[in-house]
Amino acid sequence: MLSKKLFFIYVAKNNEWQQRQKEDWNYVSSMTRFYHWWIKHHFNIDFTVEADILPVIPGRLFDRMSVSYLARDHNERGKTVYHFYLAYFKPFWTDCQIEGYSTENFCMVLWKRPTNSISDSERARFFADTNCANISHLLCHEIIRMKGKKRKEYFDAIHDLWDQHIYKGLPLVYYNERFTKVSKNTPYRFVTLDTNKLSS
Repeated sequence: MLSKKLFFIYVAKNNEWQQRQKEDWNYVSSMTRFYHWWIKHHFNIDFTVEADILPVIPGRLFDRMSVSYLARDHNERGKTVYHFYLAYFKPFWTDCQIEGYSTENFCMVLWKRPTNSISDSERARFFADTNCANISHLLCHEIIRMKGKKRKEYFDAIHDLWDQHIYKGLPLVYYNERFTKVSKNTPYRFVTLDTNKLSS
C-alpha cells in the first residue's frame, strides 16, 4: 500500500530538544521541503510531507531508546503514514550499510551532529554531507518497495549504487538551497545518491 504522507520525526532527549531545535531545526525543515520535491521529481510520488520534534525521556518512562521504541511510536501514530525518524542513536542491528534501518512505512537513521561549534553555513554543509545522503539511501529503499518492486531492486540495487558512490568514485548529487544541481566545489545544501543510475 502506497502511503500518502511522509513524516520526518526528529528525536531528541527531553533535556536537549530545545537546544537541538535552535541548532538543527532550520536545516531539518529545509531538508523536509527538499525531499518533498526530490521524491516527486525522481519517483513521481507527491507525498504530503511534515516534520516534528519528538522529545523523549530515555530510561524513565520508556525502555532504553531503540528501534523497538520507535516502532511502537510508529504504530501508535498510524502504520499507514510513512514515518522517518532522525534519531540520536543508531540501531542495534541493521542489514543496511549505513547507520539506519528500514521496513514498511518506517525508517530510522542516526542523525549525526558536529562535535564543535561551527557557523550556520558549515553546520548545513556538515548535515548535507553526513546525514542527507544517508537519508536519500533509506528513502530509496522504501519508496522503490512501495512502488511494488522486488527486493533485488529496492534493496540490493541501492546497496550496489551506494558502493559505487563510496568506494568507486561515482559522484553523489549536490543541490543548492533552490534545489538546483550544483558542483561539489560550489555552495550546496543537500546531497543524495544518483537515482539516474537506478534501472527502476
